[in-house]
Amino acid sequence: MSAKSKVLKLSHIDLVGSMDVETAAKVIFRGCALHLRENFRQFKEEGDSMALMQIRIGVRRMRVALYIFRSIIPKEVRSNFNREFRYFGNLLGDARNMDVFLNSTLMPEIKTKDFKKVSKELLRLGEIFRAEEYDIIIHEISGGHFERLSKSFDKWLQGNWSTKLGRSARKIMSSPIAPFALNAIEEGGIELLNRGADVENLSADELHDLRKYIKRTRYHLRFFSSLFRQEKIDEGYDLLVRMQDYLGHINDVKEGMIILSQLSAAIRADYFAETLRFNARVYGDASKEVEHNLAEFRALWRKFEDFTIDKKDLRKAV
Repeated sequence: MSAKSKVLKLSHIDLVGSMDVETAAKVIFRGCALHLRENFRQFKEEGDSMALMQIRIGVRRMRVALYIFRSIIPKEVRSNFNREFRYFGNLLGDARNMDVFLNSTLMPEIKTKDFKKVSKELLRLGEIFRAEEYDIIIHEISGGHFERLSKSFDKWLQGNWSTKLGRSARKIMSSPIAPFALNAIEEGGIELLNRGADVENLSADELHDLRKYIKRTRYHLRFFSSLFRQEKIDEGYDLLVRMQDYLGHINDVKEGMIILSQLSAAIRADYFAETLRFNARVYGDASKEVEHNLAEFRALWRKFEDFTIDKKDLRKAV
């Protein structure tokens, strides 16, 4: 796979306060769809693993956009696209976890002379498992399923939405985007704070679920950022990105331990005793990392509890 390809990220979404909700929604969806198409093309042409990861990010972001604008999308349409995008997100998740594991837990710096042989063997097994995951992904992505989904989404996006909507939905579509954006951001923030209300007592799995809501809140700011003062967006983004990163590291450790146990169970018997000693070393290092990341996350969470964005933060019309 190509290692030098340029990472194709979501382009800036340019909204203005004079837009109605329908126009703004279509701008956001077009940007998300273009991001997916570009990375699909790059993957098809170059077999680029980074393009696959951008597709994973893109389908997750698309699902958030579908949720934000659920009041102007027929339920069956949203359910269908959400199911399809979630399928590809889940498909790419295991490969991403294995990539992180092989590029962090089994990196050369922990291959001391005491564990060089066993870590090399675990790496070999891990690369076999990863190749199997990528074969499944390549088959699904290249087999036409994703391309059909993309075309179906574009057809819907270019259609006349109002013909399948009731009066209340059509009223929302024609209303100004700024109040809608404020409401979406507030709603997302409340959902996030409710999820983390008992943050001190959440399990590792619950922290991972909380991280999903942090991502959702971050995407809310991302979609509507052009409507608000940049310094306010930067303030919220800084908190959310760092919180996401700290919880991401904790989840990577958790997933890494699961993968390590699976690989350890598959290793040759004459390596097993040494593998257990290697695991003890990795677990010890991981415990310190988790402790640090959790403390840093909690400090940021307390700051985020005081973060607000409201009408006074809207950009003034030019």
